Amino acid sequence: MMNMNRSIFITLLALSALWVSCDLYPQDEYEEAYVVEAYMVAQNTLPKVFVSRTAPVSEAYIFDDYAVKGANVEIRLLEDGIGSNIEQQFSYRMADPGIYEPEIELEVLPARTYQLNITFNNDPIVIQGYTTVPDTFSSNTAIPDTVIYQSPNQIELDITPSENRDRQNYFIFTTIALDADIENFTPLYADFFDEEEDEINDFVKTSSGIVNEANFETRADGSINLKYPWIAVAFYGRNQIVANIIDDNLYDFVRSQAVQLGGSTLSPGEIPNLIYRLDNAVGVFGSIAADTIQTYIKRPQ
Repeated sequence: MMNMNRSIFITLLALSALWVSCDLYPQDEYEEAYVVEAYMVAQNTLPKVFVSRTAPVSEAYIFDDYAVKGANVEIRLLEDGIGSNIEQQFSYRMADPGIYEPEIELEVLPARTYQLNITFNNDPIVIQGYTTVPDTFSSNTAIPDTVIYQSPNQIELDITPSENRDRQNYFIFTTIALDADIENFTPLYADFFDEEEDEINDFVKTSSGIVNEANFETRADGSINLKYPWIAVAFYGRNQIVANIIDDNLYDFVRSQAVQLGGSTLSPGEIPNLIYRLDNAVGVFGSIAADTIQTYIKRPQ
């Protein structure tokens, strides 16, 4: 039987490393901006909200050095979509400088729209953002407890439908190695790894990047089928496979980040800025729905 772990895992990015400057190009003049980071996870509790300021490119960004104190943070559940009335308001308190926690623990509802609202006592700026949380789903696939690496019996995921009236769903798949050790590297990653320059932890999580729902085979019951590529497996042993459906905000951020960091053929002056979807701030107020399965990847004899 498959080991199904309905855990939530934020797979996306070490985002803080990106907040070095509001603008990324030599021709742009630096202006300090607020940085906001928060992720709504369907059926998880309300998230922490991180508020800081950007740092010039000449200085290292360290969150504690640029954390913003005394912000008034609130997340609001809307009756319908953007522009509709407020159904509930959730106040936040500062737990540590720049880190804000909800005053009460409440579940994030799937397929609902939330508004982030941040004000300051000494600054007239109002930061706002919206996210519609993806609908929940499950990876209801009978994956064996043990799978032989690169065997013809490739790992297959059957993902139940996640309703979205406006567009197809966007996925990010992440493999998390639970037995990460240099002796457990699969051959491809063993060739990549350089003991003098690399850290094992850099390979523990491997991500697919964004995958559109249209790339999958759709079954008669509306579920979608994915044959999981062996290239996504870095280590033998126990591995978790996390399927994430992401909202529009994370979709825009990740795909625009890929242009920045993925060796685009555009010249620096033509590369578009990251897409933030926040008013009066940079960063991400996004949401995901996630499901996790686990299996054991065995060495071939």
